Amino acid sequence: MKKNLIFLMMLSGVMSFSQNCGYGVSTDTSANGENITTGGTYEYTSASDFDVEFGKVLTVNNVKFNAVKGSADLGYVNLYFYKDDAGKPGDLVKSFENVVPVSQTFKYTLEGNSAYEINVDLPSTFDLPKGKYYLSIKAKPGDSTPASWEINNQETTKLGRFDYSKFDSEDWFCGFSYYDHVFQVSGICMSTGESQPDYGTAASQGNVSDVHEGGVSMPGRALADDIIVKENTKFTLTNFKISTLQLGNVKNATINIRSSVDDSPGEVLFSFENIGPKTENYFGYWPIPGYPLDVVAVDLDFELPQAVELSSGRYFVEVKATQVPFTDYLRWETTTQEGIGGYSYTSYDGGETWEINDGFNYVFQAIGYSKSSLAVNDVDKNSFAIYPNPVKNEMTIVSKDEADRILIYNVSGQLVKDSKINSNKVNVSNLTSGNYIGKVTLKNGKTETVKIIKQPVVHYKKGYS
Repeated sequence: MKKNLIFLMMLSGVMSFSQNCGYGVSTDTSANGENITTGGTYEYTSASDFDVEFGKVLTVNNVKFNAVKGSADLGYVNLYFYKDDAGKPGDLVKSFENVVPVSQTFKYTLEGNSAYEINVDLPSTFDLPKGKYYLSIKAKPGDSTPASWEINNQETTKLGRFDYSKFDSEDWFCGFSYYDHVFQVSGICMSTGESQPDYGTAASQGNVSDVHEGGVSMPGRALADDIIVKENTKFTLTNFKISTLQLGNVKNATINIRSSVDDSPGEVLFSFENIGPKTENYFGYWPIPGYPLDVVAVDLDFELPQAVELSSGRYFVEVKATQVPFTDYLRWETTTQEGIGGYSYTSYDGGETWEINDGFNYVFQAIGYSKSSLAVNDVDKNSFAIYPNPVKNEMTIVSKDEADRILIYNVSGQLVKDSKINSNKVNVSNLTSGNYIGKVTLKNGKTETVKIIKQPVVHYKKGYS
């Protein structure tokens, strides 16, 4: 009895680490698709991506996909799974050929086209650890009507990036469409027991845009914008998301984290070459002044291969994009709204020299985790601080005791501001850029001295290239 109880406890523990799961894109009744018919003299096939997340291994046992086809059942299907290679299908992981589906269920008819859900149990299972993969499908029609892999509408928020296509044994091409195929890769997700390091609480920073105003051309250039890590803080960067305007797409990009030297991009601290976006979000077509066609607004989310820990200070994130073939228009979106740091740059020689952009910032989001860099015993010693520092307009005083008054001196020792403090806020927008010394009198009579770095307030105007 005792042995049986122990066995049941062990079994329960194992089962708690596994569950049924699936990855894919649901249908939105488009009745449109890409030809996946096999058996001809010249074959065309497509591939769409999916991601297995950190801490899991997916044991694949089933694939479902929607096919637009004739009334006769498909004779068989061929399934191919590929690793990611810098944003497109790479090495073949596993293939299954001449597999007869277990069911082919009618879904709908629209504009004379009928869609069916094709359910395929794999002849054998296989494991996929964390990473991006591509599923490719071919099918043998049961009648004279070609078989197509259904695609969803462009307005759908995407599971992954975009699809790739190829003819016969030629290389994969395209990847510039804004839709995904309808499919689901299913199986058992087993926990690896791994856990993320304690990076702190989720945090992000970036520049936003209410309208899609314009952008700077990406092909052949290096573009960079700044992020700021607050004093006594560590920021762990895991993802970098950029907003783009395009007719085409980004195949992959090199992302460099650079130091800041005199508020401009400095040396490369971390470099990640040829990484494809993990996901994209499609927002629709937008008219651009001076351009004859509406372009597409798309957010691209790059997951860094390893997390980057940054201590307090200013850094620049540089993006060098490789576009897919046939791209007519590819730009990193810009905004005339005030940015988090205030400096954006363009390089025409691969990052050797930089030119500051006048009047705009790039639209991006730096995503990760934030954590205090102070030891527990340092909290009382550092119970007085100001932020942001550097500051453009208004700074906040953080103190255990309420602040009463501030005197600000320039580097020549001249008093340039004498102000009563309300709600621990101090407006310094009228100061010229430079370094200052602030003396803050607390209501308990104590005085704290801090160095203040005043940034210029940029008056934004439109100006893109």
